[in-house]
Amino acid sequence: MSDFKSILEVALSFEKSGREFYKNNMQRVNQIVAKKTFEYLMEMEDSHVKFIEGMIEALEDNKKVDFALQEEADEIFVERLESQALSDNSYSSDLADLSILRMAYLIERDFVDYYENASKKVEDMSAKKLMVKLMNWEKGHVSLVRNLMEKIYEKNAIDLGFYPF
Repeated sequence: MSDFKSILEVALSFEKSGREFYKNNMQRVNQIVAKKTFEYLMEMEDSHVKFIEGMIEALEDNKKVDFALQEEADEIFVERLESQALSDNSYSSDLADLSILRMAYLIERDFVDYYENASKKVEDMSAKKLMVKLMNWEKGHVSLVRNLMEKIYEKNAIDLGFYPF
């Protein structure tokens, strides 16, 4: 399990960084729905931090590790976030938001990749399932940020010609 503990320690660092990113950028984005999305993601990353800290503590104390996870956020809340209309912000304001959203998108993609790779490294089936569950939660975060970016692209008729959605 020491390899698993190392995996969790890296994951904890990532999740803390993600939480701080959303906290620090929540006021920098201009779109109201982006602010709400960042607040939601900050809370989700915080719940991941607390969960992973508990897992590490259990491993350190040689306690039985409970791999069971609470379900991620209320799907109705996510649907409501995704259905909200954009504010009538200026083109330059939306472009500024896109640069921050792009960073959020990349952070969440990195989380997905990390958990996917970690799931391949752990041998314990419960730990493997945990990594896959965390990966799937992060995929939901990727989708949320990507959908918001796509709305801004559509609103402003932006076609970068290289976006891999």
